[in-house]
This record gives sequence, structure tokens and C-alpha cells, in this order.
Amino acid sequence: MELQGIKLTTNDFISNSNGVYINTNITKKNPGMLFVFANWCGHCHRFMPIFNELQKQLGSDFPLVALEDTELKKNSKLSEDLNVQGFPTIKFFDQRGKIVSDYNKNRDKKTILEHICKVYHHCINYH
Repeated sequence: MELQGIKLTTNDFISNSNGVYINTNITKKNPGMLFVFANWCGHCHRFMPIFNELQKQLGSDFPLVALEDTELKKNSKLSEDLNVQGFPTIKFFDQRGKIVSDYNKNRDKKTILEHICKVYHHCINYH
């Protein structure tokens, strides 16, 4: 399964004393979700179709972006600042691109959409 959507590089991030920011035009106006994955990870491969469906359903109003572990390994400080403990890692960012929270609930489409609706008030029909 090929991951669809926007793949980031370590150059798309800024890390400073205020936190970690995704610094692209895509993440400058709306909150969204970051998916950190590894191609060798079975859990990541099982989540990719869900990520792709969410990407299509949410569109640019709630951007979903991804960062591959091989890219993350290029910047150990970013890896440390993002606090990636395993794969897949799902985080959310605010309308300024700042990483604001980890997602540790079920990784099914319905639960993620409910979380997005509850926390970010970006509610869509998910049934």
C-alpha cells in the first residue's frame, strides 16, 4: 500500500524553545494530523489505508501529513523533540503548525474522526 498525501522532510520542521512546528504553507491556516511511519512497520501498513481514506475525506481543511522514519533519522534533534517512541506515531498540530498533542486512541477511522470533531470541531459525517 502506497501512502497518499503530503510527505514531509525534516526541512519542513522548526524546533525551538516554544515547541516543534511544521513549517509549510499547507499547515499555516488549519489544524491537522501528522503521521510518523516506517516502511518496515506492519502496524503502519495496516494504518495506511485508513490514513489515505481520511486524507480524501478531510481534504485541505484538515491537512494530513506524513513523515517517514528514514527521513526522521536525518535529524536526531527533531526525532528527540517529536518524542517518537514507536511506529506509527500520530500527532496533531494547530493552525500555526505547532505540534500540540499525541494521539493514543484506537487507530480506526471512526475513532480518529470523533477525536477530530471533539477536539478540533472539524466534524464530518463518518458513517
